[in-house]
Amino acid sequence: MENLIVLCPNCHQHRYHRSGEFTRDQLRLYRQRLKEQNEVEKRVLQNLEEIRQLVPTTSPEDIEQKLRVELQEAATLVSPEKSPGIYATVQQTSEWLAERDLIRGGARRAIEIEWEVRKEQEKRKYPEVKIQRVDDSAFRKAPNFPRSYYIEFVLDRVPNSDWVDVFMAEWKMSIYNMKRETHIQRDRIVMVAADSDNLQGHADFAKRLVEDTNKRIHTLGFQRIDQWCEQEKRAALQQFDAIQSMKARSKGIKL
Repeated sequence: MENLIVLCPNCHQHRYHRSGEFTRDQLRLYRQRLKEQNEVEKRVLQNLEEIRQLVPTTSPEDIEQKLRVELQEAATLVSPEKSPGIYATVQQTSEWLAERDLIRGGARRAIEIEWEVRKEQEKRKYPEVKIQRVDDSAFRKAPNFPRSYYIEFVLDRVPNSDWVDVFMAEWKMSIYNMKRETHIQRDRIVMVAADSDNLQGHADFAKRLVEDTNKRIHTLGFQRIDQWCEQEKRAALQQFDAIQSMKARSKGIKL
């Protein structure tokens, strides 16, 4: 039982009847991460409920601090795509506390916290990528030249498209006397190599590319996320203030 993995029909077809796209190791890793995700979601729900129960006996300042910590941690572990129900509960808890003025500044402060959480969520989309191993079962002939072959380096995750774009930009700018055609395919760096090449040199080159890509994402990329979230937060606060002002002024309207 502990070795069973539930697959949808499409994934089953890909694993056993078509391309063999998913390896056994990938499926085991998926199963482990799915189990971890379920545990994370249960813990997030429990923690949010504990915050609600603390309301009668805890100061607004402590409530806000506990909520901030929980929302920021939840942002690193759940997302609207993978955990829509949990994500909605996180948002509802923030609004519930704001409506009761249990967050200093009420709804306005809730907007600020929401964008702090959003910033963490955006950055979480770009986890650090690492090379795990060389897939010695993936060597095969490449069509580039008579003695060319493919060598594949297995990554610890499937990087998102932005990470891939940065990786390819780093590859184009790199200087390496044996630089060969390279591309990303799912969780693989696929590189063309001659049978006489220094494979260790290729591995060192691939590792350096991955490290440089992570570094660029976590510097320039994160700066852009900070700037974007700050702009959007200011816009949301301006809209909130304008609506509050209009509400206040509308009380003096005589009809």
